[in-house]
Amino acid sequence: MIRTATFAVAMTMGLLAVCAAAAPSRDGASIVDSGSTNTAGYTIDVWSDGSASVTYQNRTNAAASPKSFTVSPSLAARFFAALKAARAGKPRVEPCMKSASFGTSTHVRWHGWTSPDLDCPPSDKLTSAIVDDVNAISAAGKVAVPVRGGMFPGGPPRVIVSPLPT
Repeated sequence: MIRTATFAVAMTMGLLAVCAAAAPSRDGASIVDSGSTNTAGYTIDVWSDGSASVTYQNRTNAAASPKSFTVSPSLAARFFAALKAARAGKPRVEPCMKSASFGTSTHVRWHGWTSPDLDCPPSDKLTSAIVDDVNAISAAGKVAVPVRGGMFPGGPPRVIVSPLPT
């Protein structure tokens, strides 16, 4: 009787191991835009099966409800391949100056690795590939950066430069 129970437990454990090995693994990464004084940030969570969601920060910097969307399987595969290559190849970007009011930072977080700031010009093909994929993912989700409002609801004032006196 004990042998039969032991055998049944062993068979169940073996079956569970086979099912777990056969199940496709789902990978995920987050694209995080910091926002700025004048724009709300957002996080796009992307999965290797093409499912994705965007969560905008609301006016109090608390996360709002996520909005789901999908990206093509080929874009998802290309994005995760680019992340793998970049993590192994140490991508670079050129340092860039940013406005205190309008400057944002965008990074991809994947398996404990964080990309360089994608809002600065890429210095290599590894970073360019990630930037291209992030732009394509953002377009697929119709991700728009909402303006937080403030002093100039219609945007900053137009500045007209006067000619220098002669």
